[in-house]
Amino acid sequence: MVIDTKWLTPENSQLSPLKNMSYQSLIFCLLSINFWNLVTGPGIAWTQDPSTTTELNSTTETWLGTLDVKVAKLRLQLDLKTGADGATTGDMISLDQATTPIPMDRMVRTDKQLEFQIDKLGVKYVGAIDASGKLAKGKFTQGDTYDLDFKIVEAVPTIKHELTWVGTLVAGPQSFDFQFRVFVDSEGNHSVKLDSFSEGLMGLPCEMKQDGKAVKLTIKISNAEFVGTLSDDQQTIDGHWLQSGNKFPFQLKQIPLTETRTAKLNRPQTPQPPFPYEVSDFSVTATDIDAKYAADVVLAGTMTRPKTGGPFPTVILITGSGQQDRDETIFEHKPFAVIADHLTRQGFAVIRFDDRGQGKSTGTVLTATSVDFADDVEVVFRWAQRQRQLDAKKIILAGHSEGGLIAPLIAIRQPELAGMILLAGPGVAGDEIILNQSRRIAAAAGAPAQLLELQDTFLRRIISKLDATEPLTGPLVQQLADEVFEALPDEQKKSFNLDNIVSGTMAMNSPWMKFFLKHDPRPALTQATCPILSLIGEHDLQVDPALNLPAIEAAVQAGSNADFVQKQLPGLNHLFQTSDTGLPSDYIKIEETVSPILLDEITVWLKQRFQQ
Repeated sequence: MVIDTKWLTPENSQLSPLKNMSYQSLIFCLLSINFWNLVTGPGIAWTQDPSTTTELNSTTETWLGTLDVKVAKLRLQLDLKTGADGATTGDMISLDQATTPIPMDRMVRTDKQLEFQIDKLGVKYVGAIDASGKLAKGKFTQGDTYDLDFKIVEAVPTIKHELTWVGTLVAGPQSFDFQFRVFVDSEGNHSVKLDSFSEGLMGLPCEMKQDGKAVKLTIKISNAEFVGTLSDDQQTIDGHWLQSGNKFPFQLKQIPLTETRTAKLNRPQTPQPPFPYEVSDFSVTATDIDAKYAADVVLAGTMTRPKTGGPFPTVILITGSGQQDRDETIFEHKPFAVIADHLTRQGFAVIRFDDRGQGKSTGTVLTATSVDFADDVEVVFRWAQRQRQLDAKKIILAGHSEGGLIAPLIAIRQPELAGMILLAGPGVAGDEIILNQSRRIAAAAGAPAQLLELQDTFLRRIISKLDATEPLTGPLVQQLADEVFEALPDEQKKSFNLDNIVSGTMAMNSPWMKFFLKHDPRPALTQATCPILSLIGEHDLQVDPALNLPAIEAAVQAGSNADFVQKQLPGLNHLFQTSDTGLPSDYIKIEETVSPILLDEITVWLKQRFQQ
């Protein structure tokens, strides 16, 4: 939920250099803002390598700007094209995150204006073009607002990989295998990307300053610095890694470019063709199914089913929070693809689809809440009922995390629903989930008791303000943060990365978050009459089994549902991977995508009820 599978969170050590800032920036991190998502949205994983050369498209104009989000500087490219009718359309590319063009939903380009909007990312830019016609000065808004200038260019600067430095940082009992790649563009500007092979992270931005032999590398996202001295032969840099008041000796060695390593994450469970079953893609226009949709929402996905027999009992998979593709892809894990493959081999049809505004699905995301996403699931459910290969009386919903909140909403709307599976589904209201998961993850990451208490106080005050008539603004968040964290020494405030607290907290201002915080899933669970399977991992730090399992059981029993099975699965985290800690920062490191324990539990429950 909320932080869900899209967000890296702290590792169990304040020395962990890259685990999304360690616990020192917990509040910024836990409120679901990650600087990568400021532009690309949560579907872009950190493992993408932005160092490729970008060629200029055949567009009317190209504009470049650099967005400073404090923890990183992101270069944005705008490609604009004016049609015969005089209308301007455009794409935005975040050069430091991915080279995939993101279409603009609205574009205004006049002699004095440069404005655009990207609905699915909640992005809006409003700028004024100066007298030269080549510079636009304006504001970029995505949750928070930033100053951003764009300049028109004849060609996009190409980027060349110039140097590679490697070193192993030994920090107490831990060691980290680092690689720094240095790039220079055609205008002579340098940039540095940090790869941590021990942590499975690639392409984290660094700032580099060099004065003679003195070299300084700053990694803002983790509040870390490397300060060293370049050797006379320019083959080594000897110095120290500085982080959280700690100082460790660290040496970098230059290696030939040909020896530069590329990180490849091992995901052995990802299904590979050829498949012993039918695979077909589909798309559903919502207005063809439900007239209440005012505008076309197209939901695109994949259906898998056995090659012979039918009609088949069918499982519809519902993703967790954040914009997810049909496979619920996270750090190259594809849990929904693994589940679909397993169940289809067991004789079931499985439907999975891209969230609205993600992948090949369309629709407005900026103002959407869980109710809107439930509407989308209901459209797919009603579409599935019409497919002759599927058994309309045996359609089951399986929702992960927020999907486990959505499934009960459909169950009380659609009495023909055959069953539902709650995978780390919530049993209490969203504000309890937020406070509980924030504290548990922070504690597991080693945060001191003082910070845990202050974090609770701050979050409670923010949540209370969301119900007030006064809007939650950056200055108000800063005022609340100053009041709550006033007693902390300045050094600790810097260590906890409280400078970024405003940007992170503004994410709670969204319609989705406001709905989630107030929504209590128990009434829907009480009204649901179909068979229910509820599963939560023992080590789930995001949806606490101790908090949620009893609440789910009580709600279902209050409705006298005779077919209810609930289990806590040993040793599994929020993604249902085998995990000792449950920390979200481990999601990327664990090679297992989905534990066989989960797959077996789902299969046995389904077979007993729908294959008899």
